Amino acid sequence: MGLGNELDAAGVIRIGVLDNDPFALDAMCAMISAMSRDFRVMWGTGSPAVAIEHCHNAHTRPDVLVLDMALGGITGADVCRRIRRRTSKVGVICVTSYSTDVYRDEAIAAGAQGLLAKERLKTDIDEAVRRAALGMPTAAQVEAGFRDAASAHAALSGTVPAKMSEDMKDSLSAREKDILRLYAQRLTTDEIAARLGITKGSVFTYVHRAADKLGVTSRREVLEACARYDLLQSDSLDEPVRTTIIRSSLLPACCWLRPSSRNTWPGPRRMFPQRRVYSILSWFW
Repeated sequence: MGLGNELDAAGVIRIGVLDNDPFALDAMCAMISAMSRDFRVMWGTGSPAVAIEHCHNAHTRPDVLVLDMALGGITGADVCRRIRRRTSKVGVICVTSYSTDVYRDEAIAAGAQGLLAKERLKTDIDEAVRRAALGMPTAAQVEAGFRDAASAHAALSGTVPAKMSEDMKDSLSAREKDILRLYAQRLTTDEIAARLGITKGSVFTYVHRAADKLGVTSRREVLEACARYDLLQSDSLDEPVRTTIIRSSLLPACCWLRPSSRNTWPGPRRMFPQRRVYSILSWFW
Protein backbone atom coordinates (compact mmCIF):
# COMPACT_ATOMS: atom_id res chain seq x y z
CA MET A 1 0.00 0.00 0.00
CA GLY A 2 1.05 3.56 -0.53
CA LEU A 3 0.68 4.19 3.21
CA GLY A 4 3.46 2.01 4.51
CA ASN A 5 2.46 -1.46 3.25
CA GLU A 6 3.71 -1.77 -0.34
CA LEU A 7 1.81 -4.02 -2.70
CA ASP A 8 3.20 -7.35 -3.82
CA ALA A 9 6.07 -6.94 -6.29
CA ALA A 10 3.87 -8.46 -9.02
CA GLY A 11 1.11 -5.94 -8.31
CA VAL A 12 -1.09 -8.48 -6.54
CA ILE A 13 -3.55 -7.03 -4.01
CA ARG A 14 -3.85 -9.22 -0.92
CA ILE A 15 -7.38 -9.43 0.44
CA GLY A 16 -8.98 -10.73 3.63
CA VAL A 17 -12.71 -11.36 3.96
CA LEU A 18 -14.82 -11.38 7.14
CA ASP A 19 -18.45 -12.56 7.20
CA ASN A 20 -20.11 -14.67 9.90
CA ASP A 21 -22.45 -16.26 7.30
CA PRO A 22 -20.39 -19.17 5.89
CA PHE A 23 -22.29 -19.23 2.59
CA ALA A 24 -21.89 -15.48 2.06
CA LEU A 25 -18.22 -15.80 3.04
CA ASP A 26 -17.53 -18.51 0.47
CA ALA A 27 -19.43 -16.59 -2.20
CA MET A 28 -17.53 -13.34 -1.60
CA CYS A 29 -14.16 -15.09 -1.55
CA ALA A 30 -14.92 -16.88 -4.82
CA MET A 31 -16.30 -13.77 -6.52
CA ILE A 32 -13.38 -11.54 -5.51
CA SER A 33 -10.79 -14.15 -6.51
CA ALA A 34 -12.38 -14.60 -9.93
CA MET A 35 -12.75 -10.87 -10.56
CA SER A 36 -9.12 -10.13 -11.40
CA ARG A 37 -5.71 -11.77 -11.58
CA ASP A 38 -4.51 -8.91 -9.41
CA PHE A 39 -6.74 -10.02 -6.53
CA ARG A 40 -5.57 -12.75 -4.17
CA VAL A 41 -7.79 -13.70 -1.24
CA MET A 42 -5.30 -14.56 1.52
CA TRP A 43 -7.91 -15.75 3.98
CA GLY A 44 -11.60 -15.68 4.82
CA THR A 45 -13.04 -16.06 8.31
CA GLY A 46 -16.27 -15.77 10.25
CA SER A 47 -14.47 -14.73 13.44
CA PRO A 48 -13.96 -11.02 14.14
CA ALA A 49 -11.14 -11.82 16.59
CA VAL A 50 -9.29 -13.89 13.96
CA ALA A 51 -9.69 -11.15 11.36
CA ILE A 52 -8.35 -8.51 13.74
CA GLU A 53 -5.39 -10.70 14.67
CA HIS A 54 -4.59 -11.31 10.99
CA CYS A 55 -4.71 -7.59 10.26
CA HIS A 56 -2.31 -6.87 13.13
CA ASN A 57 0.14 -9.61 12.10
CA ALA A 58 2.64 -8.52 9.44
CA HIS A 59 2.70 -12.06 7.99
CA THR A 60 -1.07 -12.32 7.48
CA ARG A 61 -1.99 -8.64 7.05
CA PRO A 62 -3.95 -8.03 3.84
CA ASP A 63 -3.83 -4.88 1.76
CA VAL A 64 -7.62 -4.74 1.89
CA LEU A 65 -10.16 -6.19 4.32
CA VAL A 66 -13.70 -6.72 3.03
CA LEU A 67 -16.08 -7.16 5.94
CA ASP A 68 -19.79 -7.51 6.53
CA MET A 69 -21.37 -4.89 8.79
CA ALA A 70 -23.67 -7.33 10.63
CA LEU A 71 -21.58 -9.88 12.54
CA GLY A 72 -23.74 -10.83 15.49
CA GLY A 73 -22.17 -9.83 18.81
CA ILE A 74 -19.94 -7.21 17.21
CA THR A 75 -20.51 -4.96 14.19
CA GLY A 76 -18.29 -4.47 11.19
CA ALA A 77 -17.76 -0.90 12.37
CA ASP A 78 -16.37 -2.22 15.68
CA VAL A 79 -13.93 -4.47 13.83
CA CYS A 80 -12.90 -1.68 11.47
CA ARG A 81 -12.33 0.71 14.37
CA ARG A 82 -10.07 -1.74 16.19
CA ILE A 83 -7.98 -2.22 13.09
CA ARG A 84 -7.86 1.45 12.18
CA ARG A 85 -6.82 2.46 15.69
CA ARG A 86 -3.71 0.31 15.28
CA THR A 87 -2.74 0.86 11.67
CA SER A 88 -3.35 2.67 8.40
CA LYS A 89 -1.83 -0.21 6.44
CA VAL A 90 -5.10 -2.04 5.80
CA GLY A 91 -7.74 -0.54 3.56
CA VAL A 92 -11.23 -1.50 4.75
CA ILE A 93 -14.29 -1.97 2.58
CA CYS A 94 -17.55 -2.60 4.44
CA VAL A 95 -20.45 -4.42 2.78
CA THR A 96 -24.07 -4.90 3.78
CA SER A 97 -27.21 -6.67 2.64
CA TYR A 98 -29.27 -3.77 3.94
CA SER A 99 -29.51 -0.18 2.79
CA THR A 100 -26.14 1.54 2.97
CA ASP A 101 -27.88 4.46 4.68
CA VAL A 102 -28.25 2.27 7.79
CA TYR A 103 -24.49 1.84 8.32
CA ARG A 104 -22.86 4.73 6.45
CA ASP A 105 -22.21 6.98 9.45
CA GLU A 106 -20.86 4.08 11.53
CA ALA A 107 -18.51 2.97 8.76
CA ILE A 108 -17.19 6.51 8.23
CA ALA A 109 -16.62 7.03 11.97
CA ALA A 110 -14.83 3.66 12.17
CA GLY A 111 -12.29 4.69 9.51
CA ALA A 112 -13.44 2.53 6.58
CA GLN A 113 -12.66 3.54 2.99
CA GLY A 114 -16.07 2.63 1.67
CA LEU A 115 -19.43 0.92 2.20
CA LEU A 116 -21.01 -1.15 -0.58
CA ALA A 117 -24.34 -2.90 -0.96
CA LYS A 118 -23.84 -6.64 -1.51
CA GLU A 119 -26.11 -6.65 -4.54
CA ARG A 120 -23.74 -4.19 -6.25
CA LEU A 121 -20.48 -5.92 -5.40
CA LYS A 122 -19.93 -7.26 -8.93
CA THR A 123 -20.00 -3.76 -10.38
CA ASP A 124 -18.49 -1.71 -7.53
CA ILE A 125 -15.96 -3.78 -5.63
CA ASP A 126 -13.20 -3.85 -8.28
CA GLU A 127 -12.53 -0.10 -8.11
CA ALA A 128 -13.20 0.01 -4.36
CA VAL A 129 -10.58 -2.67 -3.65
CA ARG A 130 -7.96 -1.06 -5.88
CA ARG A 131 -8.44 2.32 -4.23
CA ALA A 132 -8.57 0.83 -0.71
CA ALA A 133 -5.27 -0.97 -1.40
CA LEU A 134 -3.77 2.53 -1.64
CA GLY A 135 -5.56 3.57 1.54
CA MET A 136 -8.03 5.71 -0.40
CA PRO A 137 -11.79 5.77 -0.98
CA THR A 138 -13.29 5.98 -4.45
CA ALA A 139 -14.58 9.34 -5.72
CA ALA A 140 -18.14 8.26 -4.97
CA GLN A 141 -17.18 7.24 -1.43
CA VAL A 142 -15.38 10.56 -0.88
CA GLU A 143 -18.62 12.32 -1.75
CA ALA A 144 -20.38 10.14 0.82
CA GLY A 145 -17.90 11.29 3.49
CA PHE A 146 -15.34 8.47 3.66
CA ARG A 147 -11.72 9.36 4.46
CA ASP A 148 -8.34 7.93 3.56
CA ALA A 149 -6.82 5.36 5.92
CA ALA A 150 -4.02 7.63 7.14
CA SER A 151 -6.25 10.46 8.33
CA ALA A 152 -8.74 8.02 9.85
CA HIS A 153 -5.91 6.31 11.73
CA ALA A 154 -4.63 9.65 13.02
CA ALA A 155 -8.09 10.49 14.33
CA LEU A 156 -8.71 7.13 16.01
CA SER A 157 -5.30 6.11 17.37
CA GLY A 158 -4.98 6.25 21.14
CA THR A 159 -8.67 5.74 21.90
CA VAL A 160 -10.08 2.84 23.92
CA PRO A 161 -12.68 0.67 22.13
CA ALA A 162 -16.23 1.78 22.92
CA LYS A 163 -17.54 -1.78 22.55
CA MET A 164 -16.11 -5.24 22.87
CA SER A 165 -17.51 -8.58 21.77
CA GLU A 166 -17.70 -11.55 24.13
CA ASP A 167 -15.04 -13.51 22.23
CA MET A 168 -12.62 -10.61 22.63
CA LYS A 169 -13.47 -10.27 26.32
CA ASP A 170 -12.65 -13.96 26.79
CA SER A 171 -9.46 -13.85 24.73
CA LEU A 172 -7.05 -12.95 27.56
CA SER A 173 -5.13 -15.86 29.06
CA ALA A 174 -4.93 -16.42 32.80
CA ARG A 175 -1.28 -15.31 32.87
CA GLU A 176 -2.05 -12.15 30.91
CA LYS A 177 -4.79 -11.31 33.40
CA ASP A 178 -2.47 -12.00 36.32
CA ILE A 179 0.16 -9.60 34.98
CA LEU A 180 -2.38 -6.90 34.18
CA ARG A 181 -3.94 -7.29 37.60
CA LEU A 182 -0.56 -6.73 39.24
CA TYR A 183 0.01 -3.64 37.09
CA ALA A 184 -3.41 -2.42 38.19
CA GLN A 185 -2.19 -2.85 41.77
CA ARG A 186 0.65 -0.45 40.88
CA LEU A 187 3.46 -2.99 40.95
CA THR A 188 6.43 -2.22 38.73
CA THR A 189 7.60 -4.48 35.93
CA ASP A 190 10.57 -5.61 38.02
CA GLU A 191 8.27 -6.45 40.94
CA ILE A 192 5.88 -8.38 38.70
CA ALA A 193 8.72 -10.35 37.14
CA ALA A 194 10.08 -11.23 40.58
CA ARG A 195 6.63 -12.09 41.91
CA LEU A 196 5.89 -14.50 39.05
CA GLY A 197 9.42 -15.82 38.59
CA ILE A 198 9.70 -14.71 34.95
CA THR A 199 11.86 -12.22 33.07
CA LYS A 200 10.92 -8.60 32.37
CA GLY A 201 10.90 -9.47 28.68
CA SER A 202 8.23 -12.10 29.32
CA VAL A 203 6.14 -9.56 31.19
CA PHE A 204 6.33 -7.17 28.24
CA THR A 205 5.47 -10.00 25.84
CA TYR A 206 2.32 -10.90 27.76
CA VAL A 207 1.22 -7.25 27.85
CA HIS A 208 1.87 -6.91 24.11
CA ARG A 209 -0.23 -9.99 23.39
CA ALA A 210 -3.05 -8.64 25.55
CA ALA A 211 -2.92 -5.33 23.70
CA ASP A 212 -3.18 -7.14 20.36
CA LYS A 213 -6.17 -9.16 21.54
CA LEU A 214 -8.02 -6.10 22.81
CA GLY A 215 -7.15 -3.91 19.84
CA VAL A 216 -5.21 -1.29 21.80
CA THR A 217 -1.65 -0.02 21.59
CA SER A 218 -0.27 0.54 25.08
CA ARG A 219 -0.30 -0.87 28.60
CA ARG A 220 -2.32 2.12 29.78
CA GLU A 221 -4.98 1.44 27.17
CA VAL A 222 -5.02 -2.27 28.06
CA LEU A 223 -5.66 -1.41 31.70
CA GLU A 224 -8.33 1.12 30.73
CA ALA A 225 -10.10 -1.50 28.60
CA CYS A 226 -9.84 -4.09 31.38
CA ALA A 227 -11.31 -1.65 33.87
CA ARG A 228 -14.12 -0.62 31.51
CA TYR A 229 -15.16 -4.20 30.76
CA ASP A 230 -14.29 -5.76 34.15
CA LEU A 231 -11.87 -8.29 32.63
CA LEU A 232 -9.67 -8.85 35.69
CA GLN A 233 -11.98 -10.58 38.14
CA SER A 234 -10.05 -11.84 41.16
CA ASP A 235 -11.32 -15.42 40.81
CA SER A 236 -9.30 -15.84 37.61
CA LEU A 237 -5.90 -15.84 39.33
CA ASP A 238 -3.66 -18.58 38.06
CA GLU A 239 -1.66 -20.80 40.38
CA PRO A 240 1.62 -18.80 40.69
CA VAL A 241 -0.15 -15.61 41.70
CA ARG A 242 -2.63 -17.41 43.93
CA THR A 243 0.20 -19.23 45.67
CA THR A 244 2.14 -16.00 46.22
CA ILE A 245 -0.87 -14.26 47.72
CA ILE A 246 -1.79 -17.20 49.95
CA ARG A 247 1.78 -17.58 51.17
CA SER A 248 2.08 -13.91 52.00
CA SER A 249 -1.15 -14.04 53.99
CA LEU A 250 -0.46 -17.34 55.80
CA LEU A 251 3.15 -16.88 56.83
CA PRO A 252 2.64 -13.94 59.22
CA ALA A 253 -0.16 -15.82 60.94
CA CYS A 254 1.95 -18.96 61.32
CA CYS A 255 5.23 -17.39 62.38
CA TRP A 256 4.35 -17.50 66.08
CA LEU A 257 3.83 -21.29 66.00
CA ARG A 258 6.74 -23.40 67.23
CA PRO A 259 6.97 -27.19 67.50
CA SER A 260 6.99 -28.58 71.02
CA SER A 261 8.93 -31.57 72.28
CA ARG A 262 5.72 -33.59 71.92
CA ASN A 263 5.71 -32.99 68.17
CA THR A 264 2.64 -30.77 68.46
CA TRP A 265 1.85 -27.16 67.69
CA PRO A 266 0.67 -25.12 70.66
CA GLY A 267 -2.41 -22.94 70.17
CA PRO A 268 -5.16 -21.30 72.20
CA ARG A 269 -6.74 -24.04 74.35
CA ARG A 270 -5.93 -26.86 71.93
CA MET A 271 -3.05 -28.79 70.43
CA PHE A 272 -2.56 -29.30 66.67
CA PRO A 273 -0.58 -32.29 65.42
CA GLN A 274 2.45 -31.03 63.55
CA ARG A 275 1.83 -33.37 60.63
CA ARG A 276 -1.70 -31.94 60.29
CA VAL A 277 -0.34 -28.38 59.92
CA TYR A 278 2.30 -29.50 57.44
CA SER A 279 -0.44 -31.22 55.45
CA ILE A 280 -2.57 -28.09 55.39
CA LEU A 281 0.33 -25.87 54.34
CA SER A 282 1.27 -28.34 51.61
CA TRP A 283 -1.96 -27.45 49.84
CA PHE A 284 -0.57 -23.98 49.19
CA TRP A 285 3.05 -24.77 48.39
